[in-house]
Amino acid sequence: MEPTKKLTEQYTAVLLKVKERRTAWQQQAKPFLIQHLNEVIARHPLNWKAGANEMMQGLEAVYLLFDHEPSGIVEQSPFSVVQKMKIGGFLSFSQTRNGQIVVWISFPFIDGMTEEKPRNETLDTLEPGELTAESVDRFIGKFLEEMIQWEDDARDEIGFIRKRD
Repeated sequence: MEPTKKLTEQYTAVLLKVKERRTAWQQQAKPFLIQHLNEVIARHPLNWKAGANEMMQGLEAVYLLFDHEPSGIVEQSPFSVVQKMKIGGFLSFSQTRNGQIVVWISFPFIDGMTEEKPRNETLDTLEPGELTAESVDRFIGKFLEEMIQWEDDARDEIGFIRKRD
């Protein structure tokens, strides 16, 4: 078989796989994730919610998100008192350009306290068919462990923004 024929066959197979992944996301993975995450938050009441980002078809995401809440840090000046908000972390199941699913965490941060962007951590990349209640529960467990550590661990000190005159 000539090399070009073999490569064109491989390319056609890859394009078909992407189409199959996208179909599996729409028909199975996304509805399953939305239902399962909503069941988890109903069973375990915290300040969190599940949702879907469907703004970009083919690059959608389903997530578990902690709501914004007061951080307990208050900035006071002679003219104002500003409650600093903690922007809650989230666990995302995000569709990639090739239809696979990247599972990742975005860590919380205190709004207006650092110049850095929130830290993100990728947990895994999966085929849509690999999402099961057990695998999703493992990811939720890892997410909660990371949120507990973020709340409880003083090693990651906040890099305060200093006002320059």
